[in-house]
Amino acid sequence: MKKKIKLLSLVLTLILAMALFVGCGSKDDEPADSDNATPTKAADTAKDKEESKDTPTATPTPLPPLKLTIMLPYGTNEHDDKELTQRFYNDIETYTNTDLEFIFYSSDMYYEKLALTLASGDVPSILVTGKTAEFINAVENDAFWDISDYVYDYQNLGQLPETVFQNASINGRLYGMPRSRDLGRNGFGYRLDWLNNLGLKEPETIEELYDMLVGFTYDDPDGNGKDDTIGLGVTSYAGTWDIMQVWFGAPNGWGIDENGDLVPAHLTKGYDDALAWFRKIYSEGLVNQDFNTVAGGDWDAVLLRNSYAGATADVVDRFRRNQEYFENEGIPAETMIIGAVDAGHGLRTFPTAGYADLLAISKQKITNEEDMKRALQFLDDMMDAEMQNLVTFGYENESFYLDENGYAVHMTNEEKEAVGFPTYNFKDGMNQLLPYYQHPDETAKTLTTAPPTSEIRLMEAAVKIENAKYAVPNYGASYTSETYNELKTSLDDIVNNARIQYIMGEIDDVGLQEAKDQWLRAGGQTVIDEMNELFHANN
Repeated sequence: MKKKIKLLSLVLTLILAMALFVGCGSKDDEPADSDNATPTKAADTAKDKEESKDTPTATPTPLPPLKLTIMLPYGTNEHDDKELTQRFYNDIETYTNTDLEFIFYSSDMYYEKLALTLASGDVPSILVTGKTAEFINAVENDAFWDISDYVYDYQNLGQLPETVFQNASINGRLYGMPRSRDLGRNGFGYRLDWLNNLGLKEPETIEELYDMLVGFTYDDPDGNGKDDTIGLGVTSYAGTWDIMQVWFGAPNGWGIDENGDLVPAHLTKGYDDALAWFRKIYSEGLVNQDFNTVAGGDWDAVLLRNSYAGATADVVDRFRRNQEYFENEGIPAETMIIGAVDAGHGLRTFPTAGYADLLAISKQKITNEEDMKRALQFLDDMMDAEMQNLVTFGYENESFYLDENGYAVHMTNEEKEAVGFPTYNFKDGMNQLLPYYQHPDETAKTLTTAPPTSEIRLMEAAVKIENAKYAVPNYGASYTSETYNELKTSLDDIVNNARIQYIMGEIDDVGLQEAKDQWLRAGGQTVIDEMNELFHANN
């Protein structure tokens, strides 16, 4: 059964008192305990509207199920007509008081279909979308609900961090529920066994990191007597440089200058200092010289798993996966994961946006405010423990069981067959519907698998948590420049190409400045002006 949030409102207390006075209530009714209040920004929650069921005078008329069409990636409708899938859908509909239709597309088709859907105007009730130009255009045409003033009215959705709210918003307003992801996912990994072989200190400063890269490149860290290693492995993926440049004081996208104005990262001293260091380590051969031609997808095979590169900056789960590869293959390697080193500005980490796409509510299908609130209530209900357990694990003793410690264990196909349970994935893609914000009361009832015990997984989890403490905010993340939307590709190319050319020594300081001036002339100055107009209007 759905949990009911106890009301704190004085009005309801008075109603309850009046009901008792006229003899319509039970003498056992008591005022709500304030210790059980939901700690959201709003005084009441959307679920409060149903609380009248708990009072002796309330006899609300049940609402009919809310019809929702939902478009999601990474799933399939292949099994929709099967009995188990129907059971799964029906259980969700019963719990949430909805009538649901799901439209799934595979990962390689979804975003193409999304663009066509947004362009067609035939938009489902709820869909997953990024802050693409197409979505922003649809928002400007009033195609999606602004949920900014409602999201904190819900006990689960209301756990949304303010930082993520800002990152996911468009000019300070939120047009979809962000789907939570780790803020501290980016970091730095290196071969600890190589470091120990060389007798070097684990790097905490940029100078110590430089010494490590020199040793990894020139001092035979693997002890095979061959010149076959490199310090820093980099691909054409620009994220490696983004992660490291904030160490030097560069902003994360947009910073705030001494005048209180927004300034793009590439026009700051911290950016120049970072590029000077990148140019130095490249010129000294501490970076693979072909980095700009190495595809991001080739990272592990070309650079890391063959013990060629000893370090890089990327998502920390890459380093965990590679360590597990080494262990599975019997390769005597040891990986260390850190968040950052101090390059003179203290610890600074390059965060993710803290979310992956939005669950946006269409005004075409959801035509009034009350139904919009019910759609948000549906997303909130999906983060109740009962629903999250269902979507994550399925049915107890049919698709999962609880071990002796109370942890959920996914059953194997053989175990499912033994109890007559189908082996196809009846909930494929449904996790894409979960925002993953949850009130602590629900978290306490949500099933989990056994926590990791391997050293590398524990290290990964600890670094993600620690990284969030030093995350550098992007002060311009919530603002959208129309000029930038129009010229994004050409403007980004100017900056990105100049950075690569400068690192590789193809242009000097004069050439770098010329590229910055070109960016300003090509529309960058207008972008700065538009961003600051929005920024100051909202601050």
